[in-house]
Amino acid sequence: MAVQIHKVYLLGDFQLEPGNHLLKRQGAPVSLNKKRFQVLVYLIEQREQLVPRQELLDKFWDGSEVYEENLTKCISEIRKALDDQKKPHKFIETVPAVGYRYIGPFIEKVPELKPSVFAAEKMRGVKIVVEEDDGLNGELVSEKALPVKRHAPEVRELRQESSPRSSWLLPAILGGAIIVIAASAFVIYRSRTRGATASAPIRSIAVLPFKNLSGNQAEDYFGDGMTESLITSLSKIEGLKVISSSSVFHFKGQQIDPREVGRQLDVGAVLEGTVRKDQDSIRVAVRLVSADDGQVLWVSDTNDKALRDIFGLQDEIARNVVARLSIKLNQESAQRLTRRYTDNVEAYQLYLRGRYHWDKFTVPDIKRSIDYFQQAINLDPKYPLPYAGLADAYCMLNGLGAASPDEVIPKAKEAMAHALELDDALPEAHTSAGVVKDFYDWDFAGAEREFKRAIELNPSSSTAHELYGKVLPDMRGGFDEAFVEVKHALDLDPFSVSISETLGELLFYSRQYDLAIAQWQKTLVRLA
Repeated sequence: MAVQIHKVYLLGDFQLEPGNHLLKRQGAPVSLNKKRFQVLVYLIEQREQLVPRQELLDKFWDGSEVYEENLTKCISEIRKALDDQKKPHKFIETVPAVGYRYIGPFIEKVPELKPSVFAAEKMRGVKIVVEEDDGLNGELVSEKALPVKRHAPEVRELRQESSPRSSWLLPAILGGAIIVIAASAFVIYRSRTRGATASAPIRSIAVLPFKNLSGNQAEDYFGDGMTESLITSLSKIEGLKVISSSSVFHFKGQQIDPREVGRQLDVGAVLEGTVRKDQDSIRVAVRLVSADDGQVLWVSDTNDKALRDIFGLQDEIARNVVARLSIKLNQESAQRLTRRYTDNVEAYQLYLRGRYHWDKFTVPDIKRSIDYFQQAINLDPKYPLPYAGLADAYCMLNGLGAASPDEVIPKAKEAMAHALELDDALPEAHTSAGVVKDFYDWDFAGAEREFKRAIELNPSSSTAHELYGKVLPDMRGGFDEAFVEVKHALDLDPFSVSISETLGELLFYSRQYDLAIAQWQKTLVRLA
C-alpha cells in the first residue's frame, strides 16, 4: 500500500491543499473553481517571481489572445476568494501589461507520517500489528501477536488434505505480513534518521542577495544592505563558516537551485530572501534551505512591518537561522549576534547606501559613498560603522589613483580613530587600521595586531584573512602561515579575484612559478 503525502500551504489565515483541491479560511472551505485554483497554485509555486501573462495563457488557455479577458477575470476571482480586492494587494501583485506575482505569506507544511497502526493482517486466529514506537525504548518496530488457538495435529493434517491451496496460502500470507512489517520499519527508521541528521549542527552557510520586489531598482541598496548585515552578524559566530558577500553576490539576479549554490560554495545551508520596501513599511520573506538535500529548514513570516522595526526584524532572522542550524550560543555570542550600532533608521539607510556604492569600486561611486557616510554621521555622530566606511573609501580613492596618499590617508586615519573610539570591538575598523599600518606606515607588527584582532572579532572575514596573509611574509620571512591564511580566505570567498591574485603572488614570491601561473590563469577566468 503506497503512502501519499499531500502538501499543505499556509497563506496567512488561509490553508491551501493542492492535492485535495481545497482552499480553507480558518477551517471553513472557500469556493474556487478548478482553473482558478490551478492558476493560484501555479502562482504560489512560482512565488516571488513575476509570471508573464502569456505564460499563464499558454499553460491554462492554450495561448489564445481571446482569453486575455478570462485571465483578468480569473485573477480578480482569486483575489476575491483571498479577500484581496483592495489596493495595495497583499497576495497577488499585478505588473501592468506584463504579468502577476504572488507576494503573500507562505509556509509549506508537510504532514508527518503517523503510522499508529501501519497495517494489520488477520489470519487463522493470528493478528500481526505494526505500531509506531512511543520513543520510550530503542526498538523501531514492535510486533504484538495475539494468542493462537492451536489445533490438534490430526485436525491440521485433515485440513491440509481437504484444501490443496493450504500448502501455499499460509506462507504467502505470512510473507506478505513480513513485507509489511519490514516496510513500516524502514519508513520509521528513515524518518528518525532524517530527524537526527536535521538536528546535527550545520557549520557553513551562504546568505544569497535578497531580491528587491519593490519594482524600483533604486531600492536595491536596501536588500543588498540587509544581506550584508546578516552576513556580518552571522560571521561573528565562532565555528560557523559564512561565505563573504563578494562571492554570494555572484548569484544576484539568478534563479538557481540552493543545492547547486551549496555545491559551488561548499556550504551546508543557504539562506535566500526577498524584501519589499515602501516609504514607511517593509516586508521581508526568508527561507533557510539545506544544501545537502534541498529540505526547507525554516520559512519566515511575511507580514508587513513598520520600517522602524527593521533592527528587530534582522535580529529575529539571525536568531532563527542560528537555531535552525542547531548551533548553541553562549551569552556573549548571542549578544554579538544581535548587536546594534544605531537606533536611527534613517542613518542606517544612509550607511547602507554608502556601502552599496562603495562595493561598485568606481571613483564616482566611491565619492558618492563618502557623501552618504558623512550624512549618516551627521544624523548619528555615535554611529561607528559610517566612520569605518569613510576610512575604507578614502583608502580606496588612493588605491584607484584618484587621490594622493597625502590627501586622503590622514582623513582615513581620523575616521578610523573615531570608529575605534566609539567601538573598539568593531572588526571593520580594525581591518581598516591594519590596511593603513601595512600599506602606508609600513608598520608590519602593528598591521599584524590589527588583522589578528579583526579575525578574532569576525572569524569569517575573508578580507582580514587575506590581508593578514599578505603581511605575514614581511613579519616571519616565510610563507607557510601566509598560505594557510590566504587559502582560508579563498575558502570563505571562492569567487574573489583579489584573493585569487594574492595566492598567485605568494606562490610567485615563494618561487613556485608553475603553480603561480596556474593560479593566475584561474584569476583570469574569474575576471572573464
